Amino acid sequence: MKVSVIIPAYNAENTISSVIEDLLRQNFLNMEIIVVDDGSTDNTAAIVRSFNEKNIRFIKKENGGVSSARNRGIQEANGEYLMFADADDGCPPEMVQLAVEALEKQKVDYLIAGYTKVYKDKTVKSLPGSVVFFGDEIRNNLSSILSNNLNCVYAKMYKLDILRKHHIKFDEKLPLGEDFNFNLEYLLSVSSMAYLNNSLYYYLADNSMATTIYRKNFYTHRQESLEKMNNTLAAHNLQNPMKEVLQVKMFFAAVFNIQKKQCPMPFFGKTSTIKELKADLSLCSKKRLRGRYRVLYEIGCYLPCGILYAFCKLIHKTMRVLPENIRGISV
Repeated sequence: MKVSVIIPAYNAENTISSVIEDLLRQNFLNMEIIVVDDGSTDNTAAIVRSFNEKNIRFIKKENGGVSSARNRGIQEANGEYLMFADADDGCPPEMVQLAVEALEKQKVDYLIAGYTKVYKDKTVKSLPGSVVFFGDEIRNNLSSILSNNLNCVYAKMYKLDILRKHHIKFDEKLPLGEDFNFNLEYLLSVSSMAYLNNSLYYYLADNSMATTIYRKNFYTHRQESLEKMNNTLAAHNLQNPMKEVLQVKMFFAAVFNIQKKQCPMPFFGKTSTIKELKADLSLCSKKRLRGRYRVLYEIGCYLPCGILYAFCKLIHKTMRVLPENIRGISV
């Protein structure tokens, strides 16, 4: 079996060589590395071309965003199996080999493995467990599957023929949540899946700006992602079992977003925004929330806006010591 590994790259001259070198060191040899340069204006193209390896394919396109680049990679791929890597992350040498072995041993259409978040001062593993689902078991366990490593496309293996048969692509109009929705569409198109309780990918957190920059229209974009998720599930005659939980996560993520240094709002504007967010949060069904999400819902609904802002500021500063699963905000 041949594996295609797709790397979208935009102005990645400082990191692209490292991830390519990681892939060239893979134990699994029958693979192609597809680098899709999404309109870079730096030396990304020259660095990729300097490798001069037969199994590296370089594609240059106009800038259209990461989803556009990944879609082009899917279009160009020749492998039976497909994986993704980002231009600023790392891949252990056994990544592809272990993924292929697990997928074929379990005889499944979809493999979800674990990954390791690498910070300057520590590493945190996100391991999904070891479970296999066939047929209706996927629908019957949808709630747990949706909350288990589905918000990224790395550390996963897909079958290219299924992607093409069902016309599954990244939504190029979604600024946020595109990975989750891609995975959801694929999940609902397969008849079997398996989790591999191994870390097959290094997410280099300090290379990413996604969690540190202020995003304009952040909450609106998250709502768009959640709406797409709901529509995808409805098309398969399913309801979203995580709707309320995601609404709580979106609320706090939006508050954290306006606390970023780049946010231009004055304090009054921030509290006014929180007031609007609280109105949406109050529409959630409290009865469908349990555990920490029930507590977070009540905190969000009942604390005054100024006190809530200060509370989130304190939580944000101490996040490094909180469990990783509390931080998850991707829809």
